[in-house]
This record gives sequence, C-alpha cells and structure tokens, in this order.
Amino acid sequence: MHAALTDDAPASAHHRYVAGWPETGVLVGSLLLVAVGVRWWLRPSSYPFGPQDRFADLSLMTYVPSDTAVVLALTAGVVGLALVGLLRSGRVGAAVRVGGIVVAAVAATLLGFLVPDIQVLTITAYLMTLAVPAAITAALATRLFRSARPRSGRAAGAGGITVGAAAFVALLLWLGYIARDAEPIGYRPFVVFGSLAVGACWAAVLVRLLRHHRGHCQSCGRPGAAWTTPAAASSWGRVLTWAAALCPLPYVVTRLSWLTPWPIGESAETLAAHPGLRIFGLALAVAGEAGTWLTLGLIRPRGEVFPRSLPFVGGRPVPVHAAVIPGLIVALMMCIAGHSLVQQSFGAGTDLSDHLLVLLMPFPLWGLLLAAATLAYWYRRRPECRVCTPVPTGVPGVHGRVHP
Repeated sequence: MHAALTDDAPASAHHRYVAGWPETGVLVGSLLLVAVGVRWWLRPSSYPFGPQDRFADLSLMTYVPSDTAVVLALTAGVVGLALVGLLRSGRVGAAVRVGGIVVAAVAATLLGFLVPDIQVLTITAYLMTLAVPAAITAALATRLFRSARPRSGRAAGAGGITVGAAAFVALLLWLGYIARDAEPIGYRPFVVFGSLAVGACWAAVLVRLLRHHRGHCQSCGRPGAAWTTPAAASSWGRVLTWAAALCPLPYVVTRLSWLTPWPIGESAETLAAHPGLRIFGLALAVAGEAGTWLTLGLIRPRGEVFPRSLPFVGGRPVPVHAAVIPGLIVALMMCIAGHSLVQQSFGAGTDLSDHLLVLLMPFPLWGLLLAAATLAYWYRRRPECRVCTPVPTGVPGVHGRVHP
C-alpha cells in the first residue's frame, strides 16, 4: 500500500497544462455563444430578456439591451475559442496562464452567475418536488418487494424503480394540469441553463489554471492549506453543514402556511380558487425538508453509505462526486437565486413585506453555506489522486505516476 500525497509533501512536477473535459465544455459553449449571438443579431425579437420579459424583475439581463448582448455573446465565444485553442496546444506560458485566469474568472462570473436567474432554481425545485415523492414511493416499493421475496434483490430494485417512475410521470401530468393556463416561457430556460453550464465549465478551467500557476496538482489541488486536511474539514464542516441545513426552514414554514387561513407568499383568494396549489405547497415543503435531510447527509453515515432501502445502490459506498457535484450545483443555483431575490425585494415599488422575502428565503446565505459544507465533505472524503499519488516502482506491471 503506497502512501498518499499529504498536504505537507512537495507538489509533484506538473509543468504542462493538461486539457480535459472543462476545456471541451468551454469549446462547445463558445460555439453555442457565437450561434446565439448571430441569432440575436439577425432576429432581435428572439432576445428572451429585456423589459418585455415576464421575469424582468428577477433577472439582471433586463438591463442589458439586445445589441449589447449580441456583442458580449460574440466576444465571449471568440475569446473562448482562442483560449481553448492555446490550452489544448499545451503552450501555456506565464502570459497565457495569467491572461487565461483573468478571462476564465470574468467568463465564469458573467455566464455562470450573472446571466442565469432564479428560473434555474425554480424549475429544478419543481422537478425535485415531483422526484421526492416518487423516490419515497420507489424506496417503499423496494422494501415491500424485498420483504415478499428476500433473495430477489435485483427484481425488488427493478420493481421499486418502475413504481417510482410511474409515480413521477403521474405527478408530472398533475403538475401539467395545474399549469395548463400558465403563460408559455419559450426557449428562455435553455438560455439560462445553458449559460449556467458554460459558466461552470469556465469555473473548472479557472481552478485548473490556478492550480497550474501555483504548481499544484491540476486534478486534486494537492498540496493544500492546513484547513483542507480531513481533520480540519471535519471540524469546521460540521458547523457549516448544520447552518446550511437550517436555511430551508423559513421556506418550509411559508409553504406549510398555505394549508392555513393565513398563507404567506400567496393570497387566500388564489388558494381558494385553486385548491391544488395547497397540495403543491405541501409538496414544496416536503422538498425543502428533503434538502435539509440531504444536507445533513454530508456529516451523517448515509452520506458515506447508501441506505439499504434504495434500489440497487442500497448498502454500497456513496461515490464522493455523487454528493459533491450536485451539492455545488445546487449551491450555485442558490447564489443565483439570491441576486434575483434581492433584485425583486428591493426594486422600485417594493415595501417592507417585500424586503422580508430575503429573510424567509435566505438564498444568498444558504448558497454560500451549502457550498462550504460540500467542500468540507470533499476535503474529508476525497480519494487518493490518480495523477499525483506516488506509486512504488519495481513492481511488475506498475510504473510510477508523474505529471506529464
């Protein structure tokens, strides 16, 4: 058993920048940005943002005219293509490295944080609202099938997933029935979700460039600071995880209030006219509590081993990335929803009741705390790096791993 690279050990040689999936994502995203910019240039009416946007009070893109957006999209696309070409060529000198860090930081901030808005969280939350009851149904069905036939684990898992999928489809049809009179939103969700995805790729490129600039491993970032050791991360991560887990409670209370004569965030007249909204509010509250349960899983045994009631994966170790990647994505969505909520709560014509929305749904604080809790989980459980962990030589079929 070879020793893992510790935080006090010297960094392995990693002189050449190694391109991977983040650069591929930026390449594809840059091509799409050029295509979108050309479309908005040829058809200005296709621009989904602006004062006419139904989400105008929730989006910072409301203040960006279509002609300015065309210039920004084309510029970001061309610069992205040029930078990816340099990174893939391997010729990453100091000037290219520093310039790339600046470009990646600006692109990640604009595309991953400022262009998207609360719609990414809204759509995701609605899907989670449907997925949580479906997952509970699948878990219960799996347990029932296993009780009936203890030795048929695969059959029980398949039956549970089938029942859960049927429940999800039924709930989706029910949501479609509730929203049958809603105003169409066009292709706007594809723009905000696409911008978020490209921004995330730029953020990954930024991290790799910073690691390369500091001489750290581009894959895992080792060696790290003292606060990134498993022992330190376990200490400060527990506090921040509990703080993040408590953030959904105000939201849960507001949605549960829809079941009372004193609803918060919705008028009693609207709820009386649409009784289905009360049930949907209860589902949103359950989804919020599911968020608390999942967040606490970062410091609980279920965050390391899947509960046995889950189909197929029950009892198996939880892959680290299976918790880290969704956690960071949701944290980013929370931060994005935060600037939308602040814009809505403190915009023109708002009053004290609007300002209180920031306290009822503390998305800015919630996102930061969840990101910190997820990073603590990563530092506590991250595996040995396949790139920079030294492997003893002299063993048949095994060669020492070094950076290219």
